[in-house]
Amino acid sequence: MKRWLFVGKSDKRDLLLYLCSVLATAGSKVLLRDGTENGKYRYSIGGDSSLPIMEFYGFDVATGGTGFSSPLTNMSDEVKTSAYDYELHDVDKLNGLTPELFTSADEIVWVTTYERYEVEASRQWFRSLFDLWPQLRGLAVRPVFIRTIDSSVNSRFILSLLDGLPLEWRSAELCIPWNESNLAAQLENEHTQRLRLGSLSRSYKRALRELLSELACWDHAIVKRAVRQAERGQA
Repeated sequence: MKRWLFVGKSDKRDLLLYLCSVLATAGSKVLLRDGTENGKYRYSIGGDSSLPIMEFYGFDVATGGTGFSSPLTNMSDEVKTSAYDYELHDVDKLNGLTPELFTSADEIVWVTTYERYEVEASRQWFRSLFDLWPQLRGLAVRPVFIRTIDSSVNSRFILSLLDGLPLEWRSAELCIPWNESNLAAQLENEHTQRLRLGSLSRSYKRALRELLSELACWDHAIVKRAVRQAERGQA
């Protein structure tokens, strides 16, 4: 089982839902854990938020305010964490975390926009993390920038704002571009509580494929086919 942590103060629900959808379409068993403040995923997937786990477009979402306190411990063996191929965590708070969650992760991905508030909030989050668990200093993190647009503010400038933190960048930064069609897809999916990738821009889907290829170590042809299958299955 592969565990990926997506950390940072930006709203990254759409990105994680798209990733989970493609992984599930490719035949993987996927668990998405909602570790966000106030349990944001209930607004995206609907259903009974009091349930510890819900199925959504072929993958499972651990919700119900469970955070990371192992919502599966009281459930049958069929839905234990070990039953999954991939476990994705959306992390934007420190409550309920343990240092072992980070040391056992196969990937730690910092997801952020270029917005100054979100970058500063993430920087403070990392500071608090290292104050709480100094043994995590030197943490290897993959930087991913979402909702990017052409401007004088770029990824290199944003990364420089985190200079001085005991982080090691695991790879070159990946930028996921943004435009009106992507915003429309995000809003429509959220309000209808559905999940459709078809109306995403080509540049967004290209970046999504690149990220998934790097995280899952899949061949680009396999990832491209999985994204197309996810699009057709959601049409």
